[in-house]
Amino acid sequence: MNEPKPDYVADIQNHANDTPMSLALRQLQVTISGPVYWIINVAAVLLTAMAGPYFTLERMTFPERLVYWGSTIIFSTLLMTFLSIYAYRVTEARHWNWMLVSVVAGIAGILPVVGSVYLAEGLATGFADGWLDLSGFLRLTMYVAPTLIAVTTVVHLVKNLQHHEPVTAPAPPVAPAHPATPSPTLLQSKLPHHLGHDIIAVQAQDHYVEVTTTRGSAMVLMRLRDVVQDLEPLGGLQVHRSWWVNLSHVVRTDKTPSGPELVLTSDQKVLVGRSFRAKLREVMER
Repeated sequence: MNEPKPDYVADIQNHANDTPMSLALRQLQVTISGPVYWIINVAAVLLTAMAGPYFTLERMTFPERLVYWGSTIIFSTLLMTFLSIYAYRVTEARHWNWMLVSVVAGIAGILPVVGSVYLAEGLATGFADGWLDLSGFLRLTMYVAPTLIAVTTVVHLVKNLQHHEPVTAPAPPVAPAHPATPSPTLLQSKLPHHLGHDIIAVQAQDHYVEVTTTRGSAMVLMRLRDVVQDLEPLGGLQVHRSWWVNLSHVVRTDKTPSGPELVLTSDQKVLVGRSFRAKLREVMER
């Protein structure tokens, strides 16, 4: 009989305390496990195979173009998605210059991507004579390099903007109810020190939760229902089956066709579930 999975993991197993590589691999797994990622990839392969850019329309049949662009696009997107995520995680953990790390990540992807293009052509044409041309390889490398560096840089910039701590007006001083500093909750104690304890929101991700603070985010192996109970002293509220939010970080509530949507200080937007709206309205009106 399989032993039941524990509610929480030990610190050595906790992804919030893991290396940038482990965090990047975990985030990559979450990214590629969703259907949207593969729908976009398949659509890109089909459209490119039908269009036949870079003279592939004249040189190859449609099945050959499917092999060529399918292997090239899928490999390249997997590689660059991982490198972009890893660059962000390294910058977040080591506090290195994000622009430099993004450029290095882009450079790291150049030779594998160009190599995949030539390998794909060999697979599509049966490795006919002349499929590997050194001068063509160098020309393609010079063409691909700026694009890959730009991709990793833009992805890193977007993630920085998403997790940048917003500048808000200082709140009026409030006298603490107790002179002693409250002890961190179990979830707060599992977060890396550089993320602090000011939690904005928690989103369920399979058996994990993604915790967003004013300084960034981390994945922790913990059930959302345990999070809701653990964070009760923070005065937050579960507003969706997958979301807990700290009400002090709610900027405004927008009305959308799907219902009320909370806009947080982290620029995240959280749709309030139908069964949670009455409770939220009651709390907000106090």
